[in-house]
Amino acid sequence: MSIASIIIPTCNRPDDLARCLRALASQLEQQSCEVIVSDDSRDERTREMLKKDFPAVKIASGPRCGPGANRNAGARLASGEWLIFIDDDVIPEPGFLSAYLSAFAAAGNTSIFHGLTEAIPQKTSLLWEAPEVLALLPCFPSCNFAIRRELYNKTDGFDERYTPAFEDIEFASRLQGLGEACSFVAAAAVKHPLRPLPCSRKLALRWEPRVISALDLGASPAALPLLLTKHVALVIASRFRGARCSWANARAALVFAGEFAWFLAMLPGWLLRHAGAGRSPFWELQRSLGNTPFRYGL
Repeated sequence: MSIASIIIPTCNRPDDLARCLRALASQLEQQSCEVIVSDDSRDERTREMLKKDFPAVKIASGPRCGPGANRNAGARLASGEWLIFIDDDVIPEPGFLSAYLSAFAAAGNTSIFHGLTEAIPQKTSLLWEAPEVLALLPCFPSCNFAIRRELYNKTDGFDERYTPAFEDIEFASRLQGLGEACSFVAAAAVKHPLRPLPCSRKLALRWEPRVISALDLGASPAALPLLLTKHVALVIASRFRGARCSWANARAALVFAGEFAWFLAMLPGWLLRHAGAGRSPFWELQRSLGNTPFRYGL
């Protein structure tokens, strides 16, 4: 059994993945760790690159059902006591792996760690985005965290209903609801290159998982449209906090306005789709115990 399994979900980004694996290569030489790439790609470029340049990497076939399902597919192949999840477009810093392994050795009762994620280069406008985590967070993105495999299996992993986003925040919220402590490992650091802001429609699609989440937490289909619409408007407005006046930010404002319009257009369909669907057993139990977030997390 390996000490740790590094799981990297990917989808149609062989160049980014290769850069990530090259940054890991020297760190793996003296460590008993395996690397698993779970591939959701629509073509063979990623597999061909892995077989040619990284033959030791295990390849899992992704189910093409979103990022949570893709991570779960990689975890099913893992043999390590610990699972380290990173994204295919991050660049692990020197010492990333040894920092996690040192934390595992001294873990005691701690079963979850997350590392530092720094967005690079410095963002010059709202037309660029990347996750950034510089301190301990109770709910953290999945681009850089580790969990004992025993605990991961106990939780059944990521909820595969959540796509194209929010599956990692929901998973972290469940772990928090279970009373599991999380620790921050600053030296387990990755750089996350900025990526261009998606189009308005793709941004709007990220809000569909919040319909699922709010319903799980007890919101009624009748009350949710007003609650979620207010929440989305406030989140979009908050993006401008501290932003300077520029043409680039004015262009971003138009994208965000389009995002809000798409959200309003798609919200009725989301409610029809999810209002009668099954709920999360975990959150059903938490609701009965009064442990769900105030105002359904919105």
